[in-house]
Amino acid sequence: NNNNNKRIDLAVVSVSSLYDGQSSPSLIVPAVLSSASTYGQGIQHLVGSTSGGVVSSIRNDDYGIVPPDTNDSTTLAACQGVENEGTPGVSITLAILPDVELKTFHVLGDDIPDDVGRIPQDTWKGAVGLKDFKGATNPSFFLIPTPSFQSDLDDLLDGITTAFPNSKTFGGIASTVSSLSRARLFRYDDTDPNAIATLADGCVGVGLAGDIQVKTMVAVGTKPVGGIYRVVKGKDSTIAAIVLDEVATQEEQDSLETFQDDDDEQDEENMDVKAKAAAAYAKATIPKPVLAEANFVMKNLSDDDQAFMKKAILVGLERGGSVGRTPSQLARLAEGQGHRFTVYQVASAGMKDGSVTLPLGCVDIKPGTRFRFFVRESNFAKKELNSLWTGHKKKILEETFLGDSDKKQFEPATCMLLPTLDRGNKFFGGKPGYESDTVTSFQPSIPCISGFFNNGVVGKLDEEGSKDTLDLMVHGSATSYVLIGSASRRPLY
Repeated sequence: NNNNNKRIDLAVVSVSSLYDGQSSPSLIVPAVLSSASTYGQGIQHLVGSTSGGVVSSIRNDDYGIVPPDTNDSTTLAACQGVENEGTPGVSITLAILPDVELKTFHVLGDDIPDDVGRIPQDTWKGAVGLKDFKGATNPSFFLIPTPSFQSDLDDLLDGITTAFPNSKTFGGIASTVSSLSRARLFRYDDTDPNAIATLADGCVGVGLAGDIQVKTMVAVGTKPVGGIYRVVKGKDSTIAAIVLDEVATQEEQDSLETFQDDDDEQDEENMDVKAKAAAAYAKATIPKPVLAEANFVMKNLSDDDQAFMKKAILVGLERGGSVGRTPSQLARLAEGQGHRFTVYQVASAGMKDGSVTLPLGCVDIKPGTRFRFFVRESNFAKKELNSLWTGHKKKILEETFLGDSDKKQFEPATCMLLPTLDRGNKFFGGKPGYESDTVTSFQPSIPCISGFFNNGVVGKLDEEGSKDTLDLMVHGSATSYVLIGSASRRPLY
């Protein structure tokens, strides 16, 4: 009732980089703070960046009203997503977060200690700007690094995981519409008078803890092709030789029937995939160099998949916890069991020995690990989204019915939608707003969608990923869905 007691706890700002030539980026943070100053104490914390596209939403005032003269019992969504790609736009999300501890920070590469496991945690926290952040109750961290910070990002992620072992981390790398522009970061913190800042390097972030719950999902849009193999020879991040795993390949083929639609059957008819695959598998039962097998698999693909594989080779390594779970990638996601493979883009290849090397430090290759090839494809990506959200809804229902009977179902106040620049309208066949429409179709009550198109998604592939710090990574082509709500299930404003 007293306007002086009101405040906006957090503002997240995304601004198209196209404004760079028309106004000074340093004016953005003061302008946002000034605009919100009439609401009580105004904005207390702010983070953001420039981007190659912004994501926001428009409130639907008719939400909950059944359309007249229809027998349809369904209701409209509470909001309509807006995905603005490569055009001028601004997205500002204002959050009121009762009983939530917040701390913004900005860190440069030179600030991060490289011996996180050997120094006191308070020393590490102080070095990156989190000294005063208690984060006692399952904290979450939202990060926005610049592209130039990527070489230091792994050290920061490793440090966060060590200093806050029960934390969740999500975010996206700042982007621009044109490669000629330079990404900018924004930060403000009411506890730091010098924090009204527009920054050209490093990483800004915000730590959140208390009455807040964060659930994350990542969609990568990669379709498995060929059979399932095992690594025969490999070391560090280099894979030298693979051999077909006939049992695993057959198990997956048997499980695909449930998720095979008419388009898939038509493709198989036209290409006679089964006949070609049988011959390919017969020849692949001896260890082969990875590149040799990639070339062989490529010959049996559609023209579009061949074209993709000639530009980039994507390989997947099986993740832990696959025993007792369905072999099919889509079936696993629909059951809420997570992704089966972590997919990487090959960084370099050995022309003499046919080996492939993944980005340094991203993985430690172990012989016996299951392996397969992937391509990025729009139709499969749509099925992946459907399965991912189906699995999410299934897990929420299980939590509701199997958990505390007095506790209400998790109700998100917002969904942060963080797609990389190669997704969006063009990737999904010219349909604008495909991913935000998916959010509202599965979660029609959600009142707000926001985010930005980025240069890489930061986070775990699955919410219940392994304890390995390597599982917290940057996904070069993906979309992160971050659902944020009250941990105590307090009602939304």
